[in-house]
Amino acid sequence: MIANTFNRLTTLPLIAHIAAAGVSFAGFQWVKARLDASYAASLHPVDYMTGQTSFSGETIKGYYSEMIETGTLGVYFQTQLIDFGFILAMMCMGLTIGTLVARASREGSWGRKLGLFAGMAVFFGALCDAVENGISFVMLANPTGFADWLALPYSGFATVKFALITLGMLLILLSIICAVTGRVFRAPKIG
Repeated sequence: MIANTFNRLTTLPLIAHIAAAGVSFAGFQWVKARLDASYAASLHPVDYMTGQTSFSGETIKGYYSEMIETGTLGVYFQTQLIDFGFILAMMCMGLTIGTLVARASREGSWGRKLGLFAGMAVFFGALCDAVENGISFVMLANPTGFADWLALPYSGFATVKFALITLGMLLILLSIICAVTGRVFRAPKIG
């Protein structure tokens, strides 16, 4: 079903597809700017990746304690809400940009497949982000007393999220390389 959705997007009129990709990218950047500003205002003691991949309940409780002391844990809670907008924007961007890059290659080619897989990787990375975010709300309900084991799925989903998004970016580059190579060397199986 998801693969069909991605494939169907490649049949949009090109100008509409480019516009959708542009709007999704602009929306992503807009939400990301708000998310970054809110995260900075929360005075979280470490960057996103470090904070989300500690796999330690004790460490995460320490971060929350620091924000409680500075009176910014409420801002961090709002940041988590903004993150859902970021997640939605990332899903839209994965759908539109991945499929736009995919359509630069011929149907059935490696370039087309890589572009579609790139979009799917980003989409599923965003889903992992949503699950991770849900777990963070459970931890924030009792910021200094949540069960330490909650850090394991929280950090696990965060790690998979970062891996899938990184994979998506790599696959976009490979899809572009295949599209150019396939067109220049008239190799329809490549791109």
